[in-house]
Amino acid sequence: MLDRIKKLIASVPEDGAIYLAEKLSQHSGFFITNGHLLYLVVNIEGISHTSLATDYLLLNTNVDIQSFANNQKFPSGKYNVLEFLPTEQGYEENKLESFLNLCISHTEHMDGRSFVKFFFSLSELFQDPKDQQFKNLIGFFGELSFLKCMSLDYHLDLSACWHKGGSRDKYEIVLNDSNIEIKTTAAVDEQITIKHTQLFNSDQNYLAVVCVEESSSGQKLNQLIGSMLQEPKRFNNYNFVLNLEREKGRISPVDANSKKLSVKYVKLYDAASINPFNEIPECVSQLTYKLDLVDKVCIPEDQWESLFNNE
Repeated sequence: MLDRIKKLIASVPEDGAIYLAEKLSQHSGFFITNGHLLYLVVNIEGISHTSLATDYLLLNTNVDIQSFANNQKFPSGKYNVLEFLPTEQGYEENKLESFLNLCISHTEHMDGRSFVKFFFSLSELFQDPKDQQFKNLIGFFGELSFLKCMSLDYHLDLSACWHKGGSRDKYEIVLNDSNIEIKTTAAVDEQITIKHTQLFNSDQNYLAVVCVEESSSGQKLNQLIGSMLQEPKRFNNYNFVLNLEREKGRISPVDANSKKLSVKYVKLYDAASINPFNEIPECVSQLTYKLDLVDKVCIPEDQWESLFNNE
């Protein structure tokens, strides 16, 4: 089946229609739309609408589908949809094969039921390696801590500007006239890994450094998220909620509910004032290095609000 699906992904027209690739049962099958592989199951459970996303998977339940492009083997109606997302280079064959096998097993052994639970099981299997998951946890915690700090201490809700273009956006926070790059570290020194052209360019950029540590008196990521979502006048925009779900997909659900972290400090720098190089030779590109901030002058906290209050 793997070879057949790969050929169909490459050959099916990218016209927005949904094409049957392989029927698995009377109410489930593999479909293709715009080069993406879908696993569809008739919503026999009556699940209400849910939308969740990770780097590799997109879940939408109770979706109204009126017709399919190349057959009438499946009736119009409500479906649960699991979309397997390709990378920029396309599908990795081992991940594609695993997705196919697990969806087939879901149909055979669970009759397509417990669809949301199945999604969470798959999301764990298609996670980044454990060490990367922990790095993602640290970074996620730091970014949320910075947003909460700006909101509570300076009355600035920047959550709608967080990852405006998704998790692969150039900057963590994009404002009208400036950008904020957030670096989170758990190291005792003040060395931060920098991609030179990302931070030092013609844009007005600021570097926010959040230092965190594991602590039994700290806060779990899920606790931090919960406290932010309870704020009635802050953190209640669609962009923020969407990015929360996207970033949660890049970390271990176990770590999110067990690892306790606390913030040691938050510092803010004007990027132009900490640039270590006056000029980079044209023959040098994609320069990445560790920048020691120990002697760099940070922006006083009493100036933070005035920097961003017009955004």
